[in-house]
Amino acid sequence: MHRALKRLEEALKEDTGEAPLKVVREAPEVGLAEFLAQSREAPLWGPGQLLVLRRVESYPASALKAITDYLDHPAPRAWVVLLAGELRARDLGKNPVWSRLQAEEAALGFFRFKEGELYQWLAQEAEGLGKTLTLAAAQRLVEIVGVNLAELTQELEKLALFAGAERTLTPGLVSQLASHSRTYSIFALVDALGEPAPPKRLSALSHLLELGEPPAKILGMLARQLRLLIRIKESPTGPSPELAKSLNLPQGVLKRLSQQAARFSDAALASHLFLLHRTDLQLKTSTANPRLWLEWCLLRMGPG
Repeated sequence: MHRALKRLEEALKEDTGEAPLKVVREAPEVGLAEFLAQSREAPLWGPGQLLVLRRVESYPASALKAITDYLDHPAPRAWVVLLAGELRARDLGKNPVWSRLQAEEAALGFFRFKEGELYQWLAQEAEGLGKTLTLAAAQRLVEIVGVNLAELTQELEKLALFAGAERTLTPGLVSQLASHSRTYSIFALVDALGEPAPPKRLSALSHLLELGEPPAKILGMLARQLRLLIRIKESPTGPSPELAKSLNLPQGVLKRLSQQAARFSDAALASHLFLLHRTDLQLKTSTANPRLWLEWCLLRMGPG
């Protein structure tokens, strides 16, 4: 989506000889009708405005009528882009506004990659950087970073620079570079929850804090990991493709999480989640060093 928007900006600049005035807003901070009304307040000079509104899917259905009204009488010197990152393709036909945009060829879909497609895309991205990314390295990168394409692109660019003259990007290079990043440190911390002894958990926590990671974010990542383990244990299908899709996880990551989930009892996971809530309360109300509370929490967590 971001790359498509960038190409649009470049095309508009090429067509008009000058970049339009760009305005970017977030749906929660402005009403839809108010945002669209801004398109009629074009600047006196220049080709017009490029108006970008993010998270449009968060508006209630009643508010979307403003889009229909705008389509009937669009502003002459404005290009309006509505970004709806969480809108699902199956919902397009159910809503008269989205279906009209689709019928008028004013809607462009960006679909999530399946696991195999994601690895293929990463290999293509690496090729564009002059590197060859092995399948195992791509899997390792996704395992550490997750499936966010922007974050994967950023880490892949770092990896290509880190590799230097080395043409092939291997799992070893991925792990070597990632060990210096916040992303990897969070991964190492949540992965260490499955270790019976606490040293790895405390070491990963120390690295994160040295990198400047906020304690609240660390707690949030730990809570997310526990909720994933609970969902996996509660699933009657096991680590199936359907579960991977519902959790928005690659199958390989789900398999690893399933192995970790097997080390915990339901009672232990529930107890750990309660412990995180208690630690969060202490971080918000206590004057003690947040590190001490995080260490106190992690010492009590582990398989069982």
